Amino acid sequence: MIYITGDCHADFTKFDIENFPEQKEMTKDDYVIICGDFGGVWVRDEESEKEKYLMDWLENKSFTTLFVDGNHENFDRLYSYPVEEWKGGKIHKIRSSVIHLMRGQVFTLEGKKIFTFGGAKSHDINGGILEYDDPDFHKKRKELERNFKPYRINHYSWWEQELPTEEEMEEGIRNLILNDNKVDFIVSHCCSSSTQALIGEGWYKRDYLTEYLEKIRRSVQFKKWFFGHYHDNRYVNAWEILVYEQIIRIL
Repeated sequence: MIYITGDCHADFTKFDIENFPEQKEMTKDDYVIICGDFGGVWVRDEESEKEKYLMDWLENKSFTTLFVDGNHENFDRLYSYPVEEWKGGKIHKIRSSVIHLMRGQVFTLEGKKIFTFGGAKSHDINGGILEYDDPDFHKKRKELERNFKPYRINHYSWWEQELPTEEEMEEGIRNLILNDNKVDFIVSHCCSSSTQALIGEGWYKRDYLTEYLEKIRRSVQFKKWFFGHYHDNRYVNAWEILVYEQIIRIL
């Protein structure tokens, strides 16, 4: 069995037994995939007590938890885990059954090919990115808060790795070519530019990641594309699905 759900932001109550009773029939060979903003690896330097509790809690679930990264992840921490090969693609193992599916990979799960590409541009940073070691940090923060302007702090609540590198994007294209540009499912955090325009009605701006995903949308054959980021549950069309609170079985 494979299930898909949306952003968690370290709130995993949707996986409580009463909210997700299907897990009673699942084993570690069954999967729940989170479409980014996992949030379970967040504290700046090392695993906190809260993180340890949450990761151990997921590890003790009957199923295996998989996730692509979103824009709200501590990438300093996430990328510090050793890179391993698993099911045909590259991963970071947070626990033996809590696994980060890296960008631009094609995994084979239960005989189905799944292309993964995390990341997204943050929309809640109109006030800019502050540097904690800036001598005027506190002054700038007070000014932004006084004017109700959202901001982030570099390496504390924002990381430039929220958007992919050229290498990650090129690796994704290479891996798709190796699979004849055919996969069963695509799992990402944000979506293509044209799809974003449909769901956002002009609210969201395109960027080089949404343009990259647009190229994939037009050149790759796939059955379903699942994404998160926009905090809604919506069938955009027959093959693109925005997911948030829902947990959808896809296999």
